[in-house]
Amino acid sequence: MESDTESNDSDTRPTCSTKTARVGIKRKHYNQKFKAEWCKLQEFSTWLKKDPKDEYKAICSICNSSLSAEISVLKRHCSSTKHEQKKKFLLSSTSKSSVQPTIESAFKKAPTTLDEKCKVAEIKLAAFIAEHKISHQVVDHLCDLISATFSEPEVAKKIQLKHTKAQAVINNVVGRSEKDTLARDLQNSKFSVMIDESTDIAVVKTMCVVVRYYDYNHGKVLSRFWDLIQLFEFNQKDYSANARHLFKLVIKSFEKYSVPLDNIVGFGADGCNTMMGCRNSVSSQFREKCPGITVLKCICHSLHLCASDASKKLPPGDTFVAALVAQ
Repeated sequence: MESDTESNDSDTRPTCSTKTARVGIKRKHYNQKFKAEWCKLQEFSTWLKKDPKDEYKAICSICNSSLSAEISVLKRHCSSTKHEQKKKFLLSSTSKSSVQPTIESAFKKAPTTLDEKCKVAEIKLAAFIAEHKISHQVVDHLCDLISATFSEPEVAKKIQLKHTKAQAVINNVVGRSEKDTLARDLQNSKFSVMIDESTDIAVVKTMCVVVRYYDYNHGKVLSRFWDLIQLFEFNQKDYSANARHLFKLVIKSFEKYSVPLDNIVGFGADGCNTMMGCRNSVSSQFREKCPGITVLKCICHSLHLCASDASKKLPPGDTFVAALVAQ
C-alpha cells in the first residue's frame, strides 16, 4: 500500500509542476492588420476608417483618435463613454445645421423658377471669368453675345467646341475674314505702315507690320495688326536681314492682297541704320517707291537717345547731388 501511495505521489508531482510552468509563460501577442470588411459592419460603418499611414491602426472619425486594429479594441471603443458623448454632440450639431442652411447647401438646391436659373447662370459665368483670369470688361460683350447666339436651347446643347477646334476656327475662318476686311479698307484708304523686328523663343526672326488709317465705319483712326512675317525660310542660304530684304517682304505682303502702294502715306520704325539710314535703308526705299511719304522715327527710341546723351553732360553723381542739396 505504501508503495502504491508513493508511486501515486510520484506520478502526480511532475504533472503539477508542468501546469505551474505553463501558467507562468506569457503568450506572444500578434498584431492584427486592418480589415476592410469591418467598415461594412453596422456598428462600425459610421465612424471606422483605415489609417493610411499604418496598416495595423484604425481611426475613429468621431473622436479623431487612433486605435489598434483589433476587433476587441474597436468594440470597447464603440461602447466607451467618450465615444458615445461625441457621437451625441455630432448628431445634435447636424440637426441644428439642417435648420439653418449654409451657403454651400443653398447652391445644391436645384433652381426651379426662371429668376433662380438666371442667378445660377450669372454666378457660373462670374466664376468662369475669375478662374481663367479674364478681364471683367469682357462681360459687357459676353452677355450680349450669349443672348444673341443661344436664343434657342438646341443650339447650346449641340455646340461642340474645344481648344483645338477653336484655334482652327480663329486661324482659318475669323482671321482670314478679318484680313480680307482690312485689305478692302486699305484698298480705299490712305494709311501708314509701322514695322519692327523681333526674335521669338524658337530663335526665329520675324517682323511685325501694323497699319494705321482712318476707319469711316468707326469714325476714328485705328491701328490694326496687318501681318507677322517670317524673315527667313528654313532652307534659305542667305540670312542677312538687310534693308532691301525687309522692304521686299513688306511690299510683297501688301501686293498679295492687291493693296495699292500709292495709299501708303507714312512710315514709322526704330532709329537703327537699317530702318532710318540715309542710303540703302527701308525708309529711303519707301521714299523712292512712295513719293511724298512721311517718315517718322520711334518717339520712345528718340527720347531714350536724347536722355542718354544728356546724362553724359551731367557732373559725377556725388557732385551733382551735393549741388542740388545746396540749392
